[in-house]
Amino acid sequence: MNAAGVGEPAIIPSVEIKDREEIPDFELDAELRRTLVVRAGLTIRIFVPIKGRPTPEVTWTKDGVSLKGRASIENTDSFTLLIVTECTRYDAGKYLMTLENAAGKKTGFVNVKVLDTPGPPINLKPREITKDSITLQWDMPLIDGGSRITNYIVEKRESTRKAYSTVTTNCQKCSFRIPNLAEGCEYYFRVLAENEYGIGEPAETAEPVRASEAPSPPESLNIMDVTRNSVSLAWPKPEHDGGSKITGYVIEAQRKGTNQWAHITTVKTLDCVVKNLTENEEYTFQVMAVNSAGRSAPRESRPVIIKEQTMLPEFDLRGIYQKTVIAKAGDNIKIEIPVLGRPRPTVTWKKEDQILKQTQRVNYENTATATILTINECKRSDSGQYPLSAKNIVGEVSEVITVQIKVDAKYKDTLVLKAGEVFRLEADVSGRPPPTMAWTKGEKELEDTAKLEIKIADFSTVLINKDSSRRDGGAYTLTATNPGGFAKHIFNVKVLDRPGPPEGPLAVSEVTAEKCVLSWLPPLDDGGAKIDHYVVEKRETSRLAWTAVATEVPLTKLKVTKLLKGNEYVFRVMAVNKYGVGEPLESEPILAVNPYVPPDPPKTPEVTAITKDSMVVCWGHPDSDGGSPITNYIVERRDRTGLRWVKCNKRVVTDLRYKVSGLTEGHEYEYRVMAENAAGVSEPSPTSPFYKACDTVFKPGPPGNPRVLDSSKSSITIAWNKPIYDGGSEITGYMVEIALPEEDEWKIVTPPIGLKATSFTITDLKENQEYKIRIYAMNSEGLGEPALVPGTPKAEERMLPPEIELDAELQHGESLDRASIESTSSYTLLIVENVNRFDSGKYILTIENSSGSKSAFVNVRVLDTPGAPQDLKIKEVTKSSVTLTWEPPLIDGGSKIKNYIVEKRESTRKAYSTVNANCHKTSWKVDSLQEGCNYYFRVLAENEYGIGLPVETSESVKVSERPLPPGKITLLDVTRNSVSLSWEKPEHDGGSRILGYIVEMQSKGSEKWSTCATVKVTEATITGLIQGEEYTFRVSAQNEKGISDPRQLDTSTTTWHIVSATVARTTIKACRLKTGCEYQFRIAAENRYGKSTYLTSEPIIAQYPFKVPGPPGTPFVTNVSKDSMVVQWNEPVNDGGSKIIGYHLERKERNSILWAKLNKTPIPDTKFKTTG
Repeated sequence: MNAAGVGEPAIIPSVEIKDREEIPDFELDAELRRTLVVRAGLTIRIFVPIKGRPTPEVTWTKDGVSLKGRASIENTDSFTLLIVTECTRYDAGKYLMTLENAAGKKTGFVNVKVLDTPGPPINLKPREITKDSITLQWDMPLIDGGSRITNYIVEKRESTRKAYSTVTTNCQKCSFRIPNLAEGCEYYFRVLAENEYGIGEPAETAEPVRASEAPSPPESLNIMDVTRNSVSLAWPKPEHDGGSKITGYVIEAQRKGTNQWAHITTVKTLDCVVKNLTENEEYTFQVMAVNSAGRSAPRESRPVIIKEQTMLPEFDLRGIYQKTVIAKAGDNIKIEIPVLGRPRPTVTWKKEDQILKQTQRVNYENTATATILTINECKRSDSGQYPLSAKNIVGEVSEVITVQIKVDAKYKDTLVLKAGEVFRLEADVSGRPPPTMAWTKGEKELEDTAKLEIKIADFSTVLINKDSSRRDGGAYTLTATNPGGFAKHIFNVKVLDRPGPPEGPLAVSEVTAEKCVLSWLPPLDDGGAKIDHYVVEKRETSRLAWTAVATEVPLTKLKVTKLLKGNEYVFRVMAVNKYGVGEPLESEPILAVNPYVPPDPPKTPEVTAITKDSMVVCWGHPDSDGGSPITNYIVERRDRTGLRWVKCNKRVVTDLRYKVSGLTEGHEYEYRVMAENAAGVSEPSPTSPFYKACDTVFKPGPPGNPRVLDSSKSSITIAWNKPIYDGGSEITGYMVEIALPEEDEWKIVTPPIGLKATSFTITDLKENQEYKIRIYAMNSEGLGEPALVPGTPKAEERMLPPEIELDAELQHGESLDRASIESTSSYTLLIVENVNRFDSGKYILTIENSSGSKSAFVNVRVLDTPGAPQDLKIKEVTKSSVTLTWEPPLIDGGSKIKNYIVEKRESTRKAYSTVNANCHKTSWKVDSLQEGCNYYFRVLAENEYGIGLPVETSESVKVSERPLPPGKITLLDVTRNSVSLSWEKPEHDGGSRILGYIVEMQSKGSEKWSTCATVKVTEATITGLIQGEEYTFRVSAQNEKGISDPRQLDTSTTTWHIVSATVARTTIKACRLKTGCEYQFRIAAENRYGKSTYLTSEPIIAQYPFKVPGPPGTPFVTNVSKDSMVVQWNEPVNDGGSKIIGYHLERKERNSILWAKLNKTPIPDTKFKTTG
């Protein structure tokens, strides 16, 4: 249509109204067109956009099997989604997708590779087996887990055990020889493949494998017999069965002129008859042993021609001496004679000249190789000639065997019967002229009695005994005598009856008032049966009735108890066998009294040592112990003010002395002692004198070093030292006496109350007169021994050059401000009170007057605790430890340094705690410190006199180390000549504040790193770069301890792993993260039309939000009793980010190294009462 109007129409062809069809199609993204690689345990997610009209029907298969059961499949008109969760190695393979609608059909596939441990090796089988080794062979697993097999692990177990043991963990081939197996044992084996993802599933032998090999061949193969069509073979067992039971033997034959061995048969015995052979042919035979491991090597026989063997019959009589058999009447005779001959001869026996009539008692038997004549319970009438003949087609031979039956009983040598039965002893006798016969028993000839009947004929005799008892048992001897000599036979008769009396005497020993010991011997006659036990009875001699002591005594000794003191007893013992209780054996009467009496009283006690609360009492052994060893002494005491004797010892005393304690000071005590043995307690000993409980005091010893200090014409000045021994009491004074040299009359020249000082000037003396002078020390006990002044000093003026004047200098010229110095005309005295280790050293004295000067020195060694260690240094500091070093003290206190004590304290606390109380080195590493805290340390030396002065660190030490590298570095911006970087703070600052960061760069192709920035914040812009040049950057953190390792800018690509592909919520928990690893997460939304762009999270480290707490404060004791303490402490400075739920308290003794835990559950409070 236009302005002019409507134009001509266009005619549209007829159109059929129907749905438009489109052939199915799909589009695989680049990742799916390659092989899809997924780690085991994660999810296989295959998302394929599809199209087609109508909407195609989608089917997924793998290896021809539908995936509906294994996978979650979602199909829409625009995509198909297949999800396999927690995939394993078996989910690897080719996933086939088929799209089909009315317009057509299209298929596609996705190859999926699952990274997992490998599957089991296949075709595992033993290849070579010996008696001590097995070689296994296998093929590689069908599924290698998406990674090359690195090695195989071979394991074995005995079939009787359940646990496998490893043979090798690094087998590189598909076969392995396992040595050192136990021969004959059965084993299971399994093989596991290993790749970079771990050890896979095992392949195991289905049946146990026996460590064995083919046996050795039999030692020989013997031809035993040959007929016209058969051969009899025999062979011994092989020397070695190869470790497995021989199951049979294979026989093979080879005809002469052929090289082929023909299988004949398999047998389980050691012989075989090979039949159906060709007559007059020559054969060689071989035998092989067979076990589960196979056949042995063959053992061949000699060649043999198959034909009938002919041979004249022959008897082998080498086993019969002079063709005569001699036996006793009643014996069984068996005559076996080997018979030779081919063909086998027919053998016949005769008695004299009559064919031998076979009966049950007398008969013969012919076997393949021998003839056997048997005569049971032979009689005299069996004596005579026994001809035998053997006949075959070759001929006949004959021999004669003589049988002689000797005189003997008609019964066996020993006749056994029960009590009350009748026994008969019969004998046939031969001899010419007829012998005379006599029966004896025990050297006594037997005669007829009412009980015993003897019948004698010419050539026989019988003895009959009625109503037999045990006494009738024994040896009965029959003697036959004629002029030609005599013959004897002994019949042993055993009558089963109750036993006879035990063999005496019945001994009674170890008799006391309450018990005794019985002993005896077994009966000579046990009644023909084992003695089971004994019955012991007793009776008092004043009574007739016996009472049982023990009814089943297994031994020949018994201890009898519960006797009444003073009673007289008789004992009897009877043996018991299965036929009853035997006759008794009685003892002599015995009186139940002790063979001993209480001991005599001990000797009079004496006291040898006394203190204010104890005395040592001694006494002599009693004259007699009463016949029984003394087992105890009883010590008793009595206070002078009391009447009652008190026992002093609660425990047993066997010594002849005892320390009595718990006495009251000032009280007087007397003592007595009683001895005790098995019979009782003795009479008391005579009482001791009274002794007073007080510390013992003795007179003092003589004064030390008496000497003359000065003299004048009317006086002598003397001095002395205190006595070495003060007698246990304080020295109260001294007394001085003088006498003329030739006289013994001594005169006291000191005041009556004594002299307190240790020097004295004796005055009013005659000029030029010599004197003897002696000095006494006195205490509360009186005057001690005197000390005599050497020589006989004279009262005269002394002309002496000057001797000593104190220089007043000590140790390197130090002034003796601490010393008290007293100088007189005759001596100088230097006193340093309350000395310590610093007073050790060299004391120099100088004396000077107009005549000259003189010097001397005295070395003084003060025994004290040591001085402070020297040069304490901090050697090494980490975030949890500090290493200390020091030098030994200059002053060791006069004794070797035993050890050092190391202590620490936090700078916020005042109290030190001990780190190590027994350090034997001059260095120590103090660990388990709280990171970032400041500590003081000190060290003290210890010798045998105690712990010395401490040396302390002058400044506190901060427990820290170099920081960790900075966190992840992010590239913020890049221009043509600059780069902007940012990074995260280090995960750990080393316990000390980060002071700054050092940024370094390296241009491509260079190995040198250069510092390009030093900043205090976590970002930096580096300028002045060359456009087009490639750079690498790294950042290091710095604190007061140093510079961390650098963190380099990561320019590598990132691999993203699917956490979940089907999340309907907006939250999800990510599991299976590795502690300490840094992760980033990204999320995309998805609808039917596809997937959105990703939203990426900040990097985050998988770690706990808290740490272990720091140590509590040093514990201190707030309350102490004799058996308990209340211990208190402060909370830790750092709780690790989580509330403190409790404390654990331990203790140890000073000299111990073991800590013992005091609480069973955490202590919620900061104090705890410990007991015990």
